[in-house]
Amino acid sequence: MSPLEKDFEQLNRSLAVFQENEPEYLTFFGVRKYKPSELGISARNINNWSDNGLLPSNKKKGWHRFSLTECIWLKIIQNLRELNLPLETIKQIKEDLFHKTDLEHIFENKEILDFLKNFIQEKERETFTEIINSKELKEIISAQQLTSLDSIVMDLIFTRSNFRLLFTKDGHLMLHKDNYEDYLETIPEYREMLKSTHISISLNRVFADITKELIEDEDLKNLQILTDQELEIIDIIREKGTKKIEIYFGKDEKPELLKITKQNILVSETRLKELILVGGYQDIKITTEKGKIVNFENTKKIKL
Repeated sequence: MSPLEKDFEQLNRSLAVFQENEPEYLTFFGVRKYKPSELGISARNINNWSDNGLLPSNKKKGWHRFSLTECIWLKIIQNLRELNLPLETIKQIKEDLFHKTDLEHIFENKEILDFLKNFIQEKERETFTEIINSKELKEIISAQQLTSLDSIVMDLIFTRSNFRLLFTKDGHLMLHKDNYEDYLETIPEYREMLKSTHISISLNRVFADITKELIEDEDLKNLQILTDQELEIIDIIREKGTKKIEIYFGKDEKPELLKITKQNILVSETRLKELILVGGYQDIKITTEKGKIVNFENTKKIKL
């Protein structure tokens, strides 16, 4: 299965879930409801960025609520400033990311739509056509004119792809999408970018940071960027004492086995017995010094 086919397969699944949880899912992206303080960004920084033209052109000084896409942009600014990228260079990057995309023209182009349908399974083509012809999609395209960054964020959420923004010190920008390396390698500018000194920012990490900071927001919960299984794995990773986790994937490319290694402090042999699983599967490594246990590692195997 090609990367594009995988994207469309995931797109159909994600849209079905998203429509169920957030019926007006397309208008969600344009709602300004988030405060910079919720993202750990001070009003002083916001005003400074506004004075230097780094905020979207329709944002004015004193306006302190932002859409999801704009929140991601604020985090990108924060990352770039931490790397001492000049304000003028960031402003140039903003112009590229907030360029309006002519999606109305794209979706009215029969040749483009027919080309896209070639990558969709026949049984899913009717759903694809319904999405393209949906009232919600036409309204948001007509009313809001999605920016380049809007399109990337929607792609990230709906196809659950991994995106990175690549920047040079002079503000030249390129987008990297995992699994599309073969195609990207055919683009001379992309090859030159990889050869040069550049900055790489993971949009998935930025998005994860935002959803963590806005954890109480029900709309973001409804995006369901992670499956229940993936959330379970993350919870395990966060458990106290976890030193290493290995994930084994099956033929369907889904996780099927976890090996979790934890480092424990032992104060007695009784404690050792407590750490041995009854009826479980585990590997135990014990290091001793002068007859006393100084290190205990316990690797559990969990079948998903």
